Amino acid sequence: MSHEPQTPGLLYPDSDWWRVLHKFERVAVLVCGVALIYLAATESLEWIPFVAGVLGVLVVLLIRWPYGALCMIMAAAAVPRYQLSISSWNAKPEHLTAAACGLILLLRMWHGDQSWRKLQKVDFLLLSFLVLSFFSSYVASPDRAATLRWSLLMTFAMSPFFLIPQMVGTQEQLEKAMKLLLFVGAAEALFGILCFLSYLLFGTELGVTFFFYLDFIPGVHGSQWEPNIFGSYCACFAVMFLFYYLAGGRTSGWYLAGFLVTTVGVLLSLARQGWACLIIVGAMVLLYHQRRAKIQWKRLAPIGVGILATLLIGVSLMRDLPERLATLAVGQVSDDPTILHRLKYLALAVEDIREHPIIGLGSSSFQLLYEDQDDLGVSAAWLGNLFMRVVHDTGIVGLFVFGWFLFELGRGAWRVLRPPSLLRNPAATAVGALSAGGLVMLIAYQLTDASNLGFTWVHFGVLATAVRIAVVNSRDAIGIACT
Repeated sequence: MSHEPQTPGLLYPDSDWWRVLHKFERVAVLVCGVALIYLAATESLEWIPFVAGVLGVLVVLLIRWPYGALCMIMAAAAVPRYQLSISSWNAKPEHLTAAACGLILLLRMWHGDQSWRKLQKVDFLLLSFLVLSFFSSYVASPDRAATLRWSLLMTFAMSPFFLIPQMVGTQEQLEKAMKLLLFVGAAEALFGILCFLSYLLFGTELGVTFFFYLDFIPGVHGSQWEPNIFGSYCACFAVMFLFYYLAGGRTSGWYLAGFLVTTVGVLLSLARQGWACLIIVGAMVLLYHQRRAKIQWKRLAPIGVGILATLLIGVSLMRDLPERLATLAVGQVSDDPTILHRLKYLALAVEDIREHPIIGLGSSSFQLLYEDQDDLGVSAAWLGNLFMRVVHDTGIVGLFVFGWFLFELGRGAWRVLRPPSLLRNPAATAVGALSAGGLVMLIAYQLTDASNLGFTWVHFGVLATAVRIAVVNSRDAIGIACT
């Protein structure tokens, strides 16, 4: 018998407990094997991919915390089109992933592996908005159960805003989180491009929507809910890549490639608000960098050549693209059926708001009151304007709280970006890129609102984190300078 010292609490091969555990493992493996054989012989195996996916997600969540969890949150937020029906619930991957990350985060805090970071003003404002959403859904809703359910789903979608600041607390973690976020955005745009190429070469319809009011020309939606949202998503990342590229650095080639890939995604979506946002916010990014430091022509030339090549390839591959581009002209707006369609539902929303101006009618209540009918069938109506939807659901009080939240988040970002010297700080560069992307969302969501989807709140969560870290870094820099 070995007389080597043994550590208490561990099992060694020569111990009685080890042999008992080994026998238990054998019995457990045998029982599991018999159970799997029985299920394979008697039951449907449709549940196997779902179980395998859940196990895969849990493994990734636990890999190198917090980066595995961040990657999973960002990736799940990029695929809102796919969902799992649980009774009357339509749970998206972003809902399930957020719940899993929240549970793991709480367990780590309880175990002492994770410290709690104090909530900021923007956190309390968004929490107040969620409370108000539940309150209006309970008090004034035409269908209390439905609106409360949608309020809960919206809470899951918004939860990354609270989770990400708890998981990312240092400059190094922020830089890795930004790399993950940009990689996921480029991957989604690339997936959309591959879907379009597959349609051209093989006639497949994966990731492609056909517009009946445009003679069934294809627009790419990728793994997003629909092409307009895919266009907004890609435009958001395009201006972020552009901001990083103009800021310089050793990986500027990667940022240029990401900008071109996401720009192609915007083009293929046929989403005019995406095109307009890319032009408007992209020009603002160029102007911002030009005012801070003169941009060299050798950095602008690849951007111009890439955009020109993208347009030429798009026009050659998409026969209807020139006609779609022409609809951006102001003179053709009145002839656009989609504009008239949106105006009709805005008028209906205004009537509802007049009757319930203070606290609204509850979360996503518009679809309970109206139907949308087209050549593809009848479906629930959706109010596409962000601020109009907020007023319709939570009233003037909700709009005030939500507007205050956006104001505080924007003010924090502007304080970081206003001093030109702070752009040498990587966190401040991240704030600039994320602010440009957030501006794209706010503009695009006036026509096609996607604020109920998780990628919006992943973006704002990373922005709030970057603002906090940039402010801390600037205070430390001032303290060092003073000493």
